[in-house]
Amino acid sequence: MPNIFFMVLRRMRAPIITLILIYSIAVLGLVLIPGVDDQGRPYQMGFFHAFYFISYTATSIGFGETPHPFSYSQRLWVLCCIYLSVTGWAYNLGAIFTLFNDQALKKAIQYARFNNKVRRLREPFYLVCGYGQTGRLLCKVLDRINIRFVVIELREERVNHLALADFQSDPVFYAGDASNPELLKIAGITHPRCRGVLAITGDENVNLAIAMAAFVLQPSLVSVCRCKNKAVADNMQSFGANKVINMFNAVGQRFQMLLHAPHGYRLWNLLSDFPGQPMAALVRPPCGHWVVVGYGRFGISMRAALLKEGASVTVIDPEPQPDLLPGQFVEALGVNADSLIAAGIEHASGLLVCHDHDINNLSALATARAINPKLFIVARQNLRDNHLLFEAFKPDITSIRSEIVAHECLRAIETPLLAQFLDLIKEEDEAWAKALFDQLASLCDNKVPEIWSITLDAKNTAAVHAFLANPSPPLRLAHWINNPFDHGYKLQCLPLLRVHGDELQAWPSLDTPLTFGDQLLFAGNREAQSAHQAMQEATHLLDFARTGKIEPQSWVFRKLADWQQGK
Repeated sequence: MPNIFFMVLRRMRAPIITLILIYSIAVLGLVLIPGVDDQGRPYQMGFFHAFYFISYTATSIGFGETPHPFSYSQRLWVLCCIYLSVTGWAYNLGAIFTLFNDQALKKAIQYARFNNKVRRLREPFYLVCGYGQTGRLLCKVLDRINIRFVVIELREERVNHLALADFQSDPVFYAGDASNPELLKIAGITHPRCRGVLAITGDENVNLAIAMAAFVLQPSLVSVCRCKNKAVADNMQSFGANKVINMFNAVGQRFQMLLHAPHGYRLWNLLSDFPGQPMAALVRPPCGHWVVVGYGRFGISMRAALLKEGASVTVIDPEPQPDLLPGQFVEALGVNADSLIAAGIEHASGLLVCHDHDINNLSALATARAINPKLFIVARQNLRDNHLLFEAFKPDITSIRSEIVAHECLRAIETPLLAQFLDLIKEEDEAWAKALFDQLASLCDNKVPEIWSITLDAKNTAAVHAFLANPSPPLRLAHWINNPFDHGYKLQCLPLLRVHGDELQAWPSLDTPLTFGDQLLFAGNREAQSAHQAMQEATHLLDFARTGKIEPQSWVFRKLADWQQGK
């Protein structure tokens, strides 16, 4: 890290030396030129008086002639010194103003401030590499759930946007190359409070470099990386990345799940969404003939999902597609009526628009809807800033790539149990998924619930107390639903998963007995989450939830209680 003090001295070396020479010459001249005192006797000014006089004269303060009125020779010399000192100070001030605008110095000061802010962090935080659309979403969610974050972003304009963003806590950020291991170290990748690193820049090679640095510098750290192709994903996993997000594969898997199991997808999507958002309505895409406009990686993934569910698909793309048969492909941009009619839009059940440009997607959507108003439309939205346009056109499903990646990141960092439960959802039937969704909707007023986990191990004070110190009555899952502050009322939460050793129990019964070492996953409102946190820290609250009795906490009150029982 550059030493700012010596950097300033190097930039100001010539101006400072010039000013020192001017002062030295001026002082020496006043000492050598003789003067006359009040009684007409000649005298020589000392170095102290000369330096004192030049100091206030050169800075334009002007206390007068001291210690005696000057002779004509002295005044002539002072006149020269005044113009010399003014020139010297003008030179220094110009150098200082130039220094303030020096980009290298500004960068060094920002670097030093960033380093100091990271070192002073005392709360757990995540290192977010990349502040694009996905990074903005994640930072907002992390800030809402009171988790600190440190951001590295290459582009200055994005960093300026971050500096002006309205966050509850002061964001820590720096504009630099996140693939630089030294910068990652300064940003806190080896900090004891760092929970994990999120490599979500738009360059997958930079994300790979971040995954490699995290593996080398802090192997135990949770790392979540974004990529676009399988080769890079495999490389990231070889460096120990806990979660590799291939956006295009994730989109295809989600869409296939929606086609195959709408209720399961709605439940899966609910638990992957940001807490507090309105719950999405049930969507049932038809499985007839589909027209796919745009055949990039997004379109390829979605077409594969449609084919697996037995749908017929015709692709429209301006680039030749040698892998597709002539009857399955129309070479065009897909925004005019002729190309859409050639693809069979008149009798199609659904339309998927997935160009890289939102204007092309909206144009194709409007043209197709004019031809076939009954179309089920899935639209890809590339930029979140265009949300007003997409809301005006009202497609049945809007796929926003930044939200997809943000949801996947949130799932990976929130709790490992949630990822396990989401995998179990795919194995359950539609009736089970619908029943669980309906119960969550009634508990949380049709808002996306908070998700949290509880581990009944030695680090959990309440668990040690309930299993060892006071094992009666035996701890059951229902006790965690009781309100620890008002017995007889239930918390607005629901157990989603119980992990007992290698056994995974989805949506367990409230009568389930609990054992030491169990892991529990809950969904509910924020009040229930806060109550569970309090129950884990205060044993008397868990006892009250189990028995409904207020147990005395101090030695004196326990003795009084025992005495009353003995009477």
